[in-house]
Amino acid sequence: MDGVSIAASLLGLGTVGCQIAIKLYTLASQISTASQRISSVSNDISLTAGVLKELGEFMTQETATGSESIFSQTCLETTKTSAAICETIFNEIEQAAKEASVQLRTRDRIIGKIKLSKSEKAKWPFLQPSIDSLRIDLREAKGTL
Repeated sequence: MDGVSIAASLLGLGTVGCQIAIKLYTLASQISTASQRISSVSNDISLTAGVLKELGEFMTQETATGSESIFSQTCLETTKTSAAICETIFNEIEQAAKEASVQLRTRDRIIGKIKLSKSEKAKWPFLQPSIDSLRIDLREAKGTL
């Protein structure tokens, strides 16, 4: 895979990441329980999306100059792999956000933020480790980029 196609993938993935971050931030504003935690995940995704976009723009500028690329084939493969990991994590988090949004739409609307029921609060500790795992994986992928 060449630098141009990887750069295009990074730019597209960065845009998708920004959209997911906005969805999470909106979701956090609707829930009173764990809203800070959701906002924190949104910030992580936003930062990672920013790194993806910046790297994609840098790679685009680098290939546009026509000079010899500073990116080795190994570097391009590593970037491609890290971007694929980010994409997988973005998809998992987006799916969880969609499920949460569906649950919110099916509830009776109360003025202000929604409070989770006792059973929903009881589920949260079981969901938290998977979210933490995704955040760690995202942080590592971002660090590799």
